[in-house]
Amino acid sequence: MLTFFILINGFFVAPDIKEMVSTWDGQWLRPVLLFCAGLVLLPAIQSQYPSISAARYFTLIVLFFWGVVCIHLLDTIWLYWRDGVIHWGETRIVYNRTRMSFQVNMITGFLLAELLARGLLHQRFLRLKTPFLAFMLLCNLICTALVDTRWGTIGLVGSLFSTFVLLSLHSMRRSRVVLTGGILLGIFIASALLGYASWKTDPRWQSLETDAITGWNAPFTSFCYNKTNGTVPRNELGRPMNHSNGCRASFFHQGWKLVAEHPLGMGPRKEAFRYVLRRDTQDNRINIPHSHYGLIEFGIQNGFAGIAGWLILLAGCWYVGWREFRHGNTMVGMFLLLFTIGFFSRTMVDHNLKDHYLEQYLLLTGLLIGMCALRPTKADETLS
Repeated sequence: MLTFFILINGFFVAPDIKEMVSTWDGQWLRPVLLFCAGLVLLPAIQSQYPSISAARYFTLIVLFFWGVVCIHLLDTIWLYWRDGVIHWGETRIVYNRTRMSFQVNMITGFLLAELLARGLLHQRFLRLKTPFLAFMLLCNLICTALVDTRWGTIGLVGSLFSTFVLLSLHSMRRSRVVLTGGILLGIFIASALLGYASWKTDPRWQSLETDAITGWNAPFTSFCYNKTNGTVPRNELGRPMNHSNGCRASFFHQGWKLVAEHPLGMGPRKEAFRYVLRRDTQDNRINIPHSHYGLIEFGIQNGFAGIAGWLILLAGCWYVGWREFRHGNTMVGMFLLLFTIGFFSRTMVDHNLKDHYLEQYLLLTGLLIGMCALRPTKADETLS
């Protein structure tokens, strides 16, 4: 229904129907088709290869995704051997730090859920030995520190606590206070180390508050909107405002303001934020492509009704995951829960409702929902 609403609504509000249909086809229809493919992928494979269980297949997926993290770490070691310095915040394997952060957080969520489930519930799903899972998790944490993305670090800490809360709710009937307390202490220590690493390596934290206050009402002539020759506002300390700190605050302010001014949206369109700003202000010097917030971009394109439809879709996925988590299909249900929560949380701070971000999410979500429809075998959720 959401797919057809986005298209039909676009016919009424889009300034360019051809552009709207092209964007709808590439940015929304393709991910939806991947979601549908994910729903039937495992049953289709099992019809020809019955020995491939859900656990084995999902383990292969995790390993392939983790391969990107592994290659990045090897590349960092090579650069350190060649140059004698650690290249913080640089990526050569993927396009930028944000994409690497998405990759790391997506896999880390599954690894954390698996390891904590083995410790608290004595259940397993991924077909990998615990020491190797711990090694993969360590590599992911190191990669997070190297990539140096603040929002990625916050998302990682959120995954830690979300996983622990879910598993504690599941096993609250069991009296394992010492074990639960020990794991919670370990989570706090890991979170503190991640936070400290981000604080020490990323100087942007030091001026976050003053930059955000300055950037909230930054003019459209500032470098937030005109990256070519825009002015650089100064914060309360008299220093040039940091782009990430101040401009994100400005984009948040102006983005939701645009959603309120255009409640029906303006139809699917890449770089909708820039288009609407240029149209409304009659200033073609604005060259910032997007607002950096996925939910804001979705609202600018599809209005409040579109946002409501997206939230309903996520709520349905969350409900399926919670139902399975509480009624027997624990591991797959938990994976779906955490994946849904994590992706939604990232839409609040990053522009991920597009391209491969959305395609990966809907494909894996469809795959997990398809796995939920299959009853797990006893071997799938026991600790050997």
